[in-house]
Formats: sequence, structure tokens, C-alpha cells
Amino acid sequence: MIRNAVCKFLIIVSLIFLNNSLFAQISVEYFGGAGRVSGSCALLKVDNNSVIIDCGSFYDEGDLPSDNSVIDKKLINADAMVLTHAHNDHSGRVLQLINDGFNGNIYCTDATKKILLEMYDDGWNYDYVKKKYFWSKTKREKMQLRESKENLTLHWHSACKNAVKNREESKTEISPMQLKDKYGINFKVCKNCLNKDLEKLQDRFISVEYKDNIDITDKINFSLYNAGHISGSASVVFYIYDDNKIKTVAFSGDLGSGYSKVTPDKDIIPRVDYVFVETTYGGVKKDISNVDYQKFQETISGAVKNNKIVWIPSLSLHRTQKVLFEIKQAQVNGLIPYDVPVYSLSPSSNGITERYEKEANFPSRDRWFKNEVYQTGSFLPENYITKKPKEFPVPCIVISASGMMDQGVSYGLINKLLPLENVEVCLVSYVGPKTPAGKLKKGAKHIRTTYGTAKVAANVNIFDIFSDHPDIDELMKWLSNQDSSTKIYLVHGDKDILDKALILYKQKGFENTKIAVKGINVLN
Repeated sequence: MIRNAVCKFLIIVSLIFLNNSLFAQISVEYFGGAGRVSGSCALLKVDNNSVIIDCGSFYDEGDLPSDNSVIDKKLINADAMVLTHAHNDHSGRVLQLINDGFNGNIYCTDATKKILLEMYDDGWNYDYVKKKYFWSKTKREKMQLRESKENLTLHWHSACKNAVKNREESKTEISPMQLKDKYGINFKVCKNCLNKDLEKLQDRFISVEYKDNIDITDKINFSLYNAGHISGSASVVFYIYDDNKIKTVAFSGDLGSGYSKVTPDKDIIPRVDYVFVETTYGGVKKDISNVDYQKFQETISGAVKNNKIVWIPSLSLHRTQKVLFEIKQAQVNGLIPYDVPVYSLSPSSNGITERYEKEANFPSRDRWFKNEVYQTGSFLPENYITKKPKEFPVPCIVISASGMMDQGVSYGLINKLLPLENVEVCLVSYVGPKTPAGKLKKGAKHIRTTYGTAKVAANVNIFDIFSDHPDIDELMKWLSNQDSSTKIYLVHGDKDILDKALILYKQKGFENTKIAVKGINVLN
């Protein structure tokens, strides 16, 4: 009798094992964004097929590696990519991936496609794209002699060859960053060559509407859900089929905070078997509310009344446009005079602002914004100026990228503006702890740059209300369709936040939660 019971038990265990082993082998390999914030990139593998989820750039996160120069061959050989949104830490290496040989379709919302093409049109993210470039040797030598900070134009299409006198060429494929290291000068890409590439590139992006079901292979399809993070942002739910069985794997992408005045709030995804969740602020409860927008308006108002320069380092994409919209509201509310100059100095930001203006006036089928934005019809405050003055008048408002102040116009303004007592700095973006803005947020009194060390005399304000990431309460809302059997993997957060989030998730009943690791996470 005992023998029969044992036999039955072994048969049941064998059937369970056989059932699991017969299902398609599923794994998720992380190449970035696991155990850290930047470089988001995952590879969903189902038997012999694979799909990339995002391919973002790394930035400085202390002791963590931040090399953007190499793309893994597993990514190049993938069948397709699903792109959650256009922020640099999720999409910054897409051009490099394509240039290195990736031939699959890139699926994303139409808003993400339009925003990315706008950014690419500005020469965005060509730093590590390797080609056989050519340039003017005469100009290169003159710039080296003068130690010029200007940019030398790089060409790669033959149509430009006759226009470049005393031409110099790279013998092998090389990136603009490698050329910068070699010659000690800055480079930019040729607009004509870029446009030729973009004509072909735009066909690689396949626009997908929210909640449509899209087939990638006979075993893999997916749907996008509004993530509420920025315009066009999406969470992804994959449906993996094997005979009559199905497994579901979700990737949150970056989620909205729930406090945006511009972007519609995030969709709650259906129940899934596995979900990879962003954890930028996922281990904390944030003390923010819509009242903080009023505080922002009042801070700028007070600085303007005291004849100060208000400096707002900001992300090019979405954050700058949110800031402009809030300044516009402050003008309408009588807090900022209409004649105060509002300088937006980063070309990449201004190109995206133009794209946002088009959408505000001519809404897309999948609307990018809340109704209030369409009713207002514009993001632009009065006296909006995109040309940098020789000297900033007082009072004025200056918006520049990047928000972390580690590159672009913001980096160039550190030594000019931080030492001034009549400058009011407003930090409105997530900042890496090792970046200039991160150090400023911690109260640093000196910021070192390649132009020298800036003594901080400016007053610094922090406005987390502009953050486009959820805290633990908002994440629990997003996970409200999940239960204790859902297997949750935490990604896109620094180590301390991930550790705190893991404890909180388990306290809230999600016992099957773990921190995703860089490398392979086997799901079955």
C-alpha cells in the first residue's frame, strides 16, 4: 500500500516536471538596467527566438562600468526589438545596434517613433556609431592648433566627397568618440549624410497602438500599455504560446509618477506570470503632491521679483516641455511677467518642443497629452527665446540640457552660473549621484569641470514633483491585478533602493519577488 502511494506520488511529480519541461524554454538576459539605473536592455529568449526590450545608454553610476562602445552579438542577432520609450537610458544605443548589424523590426508607439526621429535628426547618439568617416584635414589641423571647442563635421556618404577639400579619411570603421580621443577635438555628423540614413531608418520602426496584439513569431506576440512616463511610453506584455499553453511576461518600462499635468496616467496591466518592474524610487514613499507645482511657480516668481537668473537644468525630452508648460501657467496666473525672457538653449530640447507643439495643435489618434494640454494648445510661454544671448539679462529664466548637468549646454554653464549669488537653480530631473547635479543635490560647495572648479554661490532648489517615476504606493497600484503567485523581478534602480524595495514588496504580500541580475534570469 505504501509502495502504491509512493508510485502515485512519483508519477504526479514526473507529470508536473514533464509538463514544465515540454513548455518552451524562457529566459531574460539583462545587459543593462539590472542592479543599476542606466543602460536598460533585456533579451527575452524563447527557445531559438529572441526579442530585445530597449537598448539604452549607460551613464556614470560610481563604480559601475559605463562603457557604451560595445554591443553584444546576442543583441545583434535578435529577431526584433520592442522599445518602451525614447529616453536615452532606454533608447540611446539603438542606432549603434542597427549600425552593428541588427536587422529586425523595432516596435514602439507612434509617438516614440516620431520623437526618436526628431532626436536623430539633430545628430543624437552618433558618438559610438562606427563608420568610415571623412573630414577636412585643413580644418582639423587648424582646430588642433587653436585648441578649438567647435565641432568638425564628419561625412560618410560619397555624395559629400567633392565638397570636402583636402579630404582625410579613416582607414577602418571608427566612432566619433574614438576620433575625439585621437585628435583632441570635437566632431559632429554631417546633416546631409544623416538625412540619407534616416530615410532608410524610419522604415525599421513599426508603430503600434496601445492594447493591439502584435505577432513577432508563431510563439511570441505582445501588447503595449500606456506607461504614463512620457509621451508614447509603454509597458510591454508578451504572450508566449506552446501548443495549448500560454505564459505571460511583462516589462514595465519606466512608469509615470501619477502626478503629471501633461501625460495621461498609466494603464494597469492584466495579471501575468512574470513581471520586470522599474524601481527608480520603488523603495520609498515620496512626499510630493500637486501643491508642489504651485511652490515651483512661486519660487520662480520670487527669484524674478528679486532680479535673479533662474537656471533650470532639465532633460531634453519631456521634462523641458513640462517645465515650459508650468512657466506658461505661472504667466497666466500672474506670477511671472510676460516680458521676462525664457531661454531654452539646447537644440535637442527645442526640436522636441516643436514636435510637442505640433501634437498640441494637431492631436494624434493615440493622444500624447492630457486634455488640458490640447485645450491650452501650446507649451510655449511668452517671450520664449532659443538663441543664447551674449550676457543673460536680469531677471530671466534659463532652461538647458542635460538635467544631470554632465553634458551639453548645462555642463558649459556650470562655471558661468553657479558662482553667482543672483542665480536660483531649480533641479527638476532624476540625477545620478556622481553627476554635477547629483553632487549639487547633496549640497556640494564646489563642482569640478574641465573648465575649472566652480564655487557654488547660487541658491539650489529641488522639485521632485517633476519626476516621471512612481514611488512604492504608485507601483502597488500598477501591480493591483497581480497576486502572490506572480513572480516579480526588480530592475532599474540603484542597490540601496532595490534592497529596500525587495523588503517592501514581500511585506505587501509579493513573496515571489527578487532582484534581477545582470546576465540570464531563467523563468521556467
